[in-house]
Amino acid sequence: MALQSTHDVGIYCRLSRDDNNGNLESMSIGNQKQMLVDYVKEKGWNLRETYVDDGYSGTNFDRPDFKRMIQDVKNARIDCIVTKDLSRLGRNYSKVGYYTEEFFVDHGVRFIAINDSFDTNREEDNDIAPFKNVLNEWYPRDISKKVRQVKRAAARQGKFMGSYAPYGYKRHPENKHQLIIDDKVADIVRRIFNESAYGYSGRRIADNLNADGIDTPKFYSAKEGNGMPVRPTEKNYWGSSTVLRIIRHPVYIGNLVQGKSQVTSFKNKKRRVVDRDNWIVVENTHEPIIDRETWDRCQSRARRTRNRESKKTNSISLFAGLLRCEDCGSKLVFTFKPRKKGPSVGSYRCSCYNNNGNHACTHHYIQENTLSAFVLRDIQIHATLVKADRERITQQLLAGINNAQQSSMKQIDKQLRDAESREAAIDENIKQLYEDKCEGKLPESIFQKLLNGYLAEQAELSKTINKIRDQQNEVKIENCDINQWMDTISGYMDLKKLDRTSVVELIDTITIGEGRMVNGKRRQDITINYRFIGNLLEHAKEDII
Repeated sequence: MALQSTHDVGIYCRLSRDDNNGNLESMSIGNQKQMLVDYVKEKGWNLRETYVDDGYSGTNFDRPDFKRMIQDVKNARIDCIVTKDLSRLGRNYSKVGYYTEEFFVDHGVRFIAINDSFDTNREEDNDIAPFKNVLNEWYPRDISKKVRQVKRAAARQGKFMGSYAPYGYKRHPENKHQLIIDDKVADIVRRIFNESAYGYSGRRIADNLNADGIDTPKFYSAKEGNGMPVRPTEKNYWGSSTVLRIIRHPVYIGNLVQGKSQVTSFKNKKRRVVDRDNWIVVENTHEPIIDRETWDRCQSRARRTRNRESKKTNSISLFAGLLRCEDCGSKLVFTFKPRKKGPSVGSYRCSCYNNNGNHACTHHYIQENTLSAFVLRDIQIHATLVKADRERITQQLLAGINNAQQSSMKQIDKQLRDAESREAAIDENIKQLYEDKCEGKLPESIFQKLLNGYLAEQAELSKTINKIRDQQNEVKIENCDINQWMDTISGYMDLKKLDRTSVVELIDTITIGEGRMVNGKRRQDITINYRFIGNLLEHAKEDII
């Protein structure tokens, strides 16, 4: 590039939080600008334009004034760019190299970084530039790594590290890493969980909130000045996904789950989902809004059911989400058929049969009023028994539970022993593989193939072992669960008509068998699985006429 006596110059200044390395004053935008203006005046050149990106990282080039400067280069408004040093242009080695070695040269633009003695018109002085660019990129990479480590360490200590507090909470005024309940909307959270436990779908809950004019979490946070601003085109409207996200969030029982995603690179803001095994979970970090029982009921419903409201009545059917087919395990779905003569009838049948026909399953049909009468009678029987002789019933339940636990635990223990035995065998096989390879008995290609197979199997075994250990905990029913069931059902001794509230409070699931004719009478097995105690009562099955 030929030397010119004068230039139309654009000076470029940039500063971000990453650049605070203890010498903030000398790095400030004001000092950068003054230094560059003095330099241009000293050279006697024409200062055509000033470009400033304050608060923008050098790791990416999506900066407003940088893009404006590049457009001015393309339009030939400037033929020289001056910065304080190479890192002001950017901290991405490959991108800085592209602009200094290709783009500016191709467009006839001279680039000068004063403190680094870099000048595209003096190639003999620029040999050290690539190394400086590498160091400039290394700096934010190192800072990003250290910041991430500090944040994860703080998260493991139970400190809240999110940008915004979850709906229903706010940051403690004296400790931004501590969550406290936001009394303004905590009752809305409780309402959502209570309606879910009652059996409402996410869509129904959202419709109720919209009908009452409740602000969505995003609009509420924006009004309080604690969240992202709302775009003019956005609507203050609850959706089922927002409701379900709240229902599934462990923060409402006092637990923090953090580290679920992380940036893919310090050079951009894109994020990737982190494997669940690497999430940071700390329990009892703050006051819960929801009690554990309500939480467990909502999670159980979310995993196993999807309640649907009757289009005819616009209400949830009495046993929605609770009925299971005895043969295929599918849900039973509600249908409502009006009759020309007599009252209309609601009934349930196997969803697998409904969707796939009798080659997949049979209909397992049962009328709602018939099932309701059976369940009501069963509840009344057990309520009366508990009221009359609570101690004896408790002992019978404990004996039945212990027998069931022992049977289940034997199976689970065997599964665990088999899995752990296989895991130990794989460790020995891997050890032998390495020995065979070192002794030259095994080619590299075969070694890698066998090793990868063992490692994959070992990873699956590790997941299996964790699941089995979870099952061990699930089969244990504590005495307090039995007492809780006793307290709950004893209050229903005088129940005359079954309603949705009593069904949800008392019953976990009901298994429906296929109807059959026996001696000219229709019979059908029904197994009631009560909350807390399951189906251990012998008279939970009865013939239905």
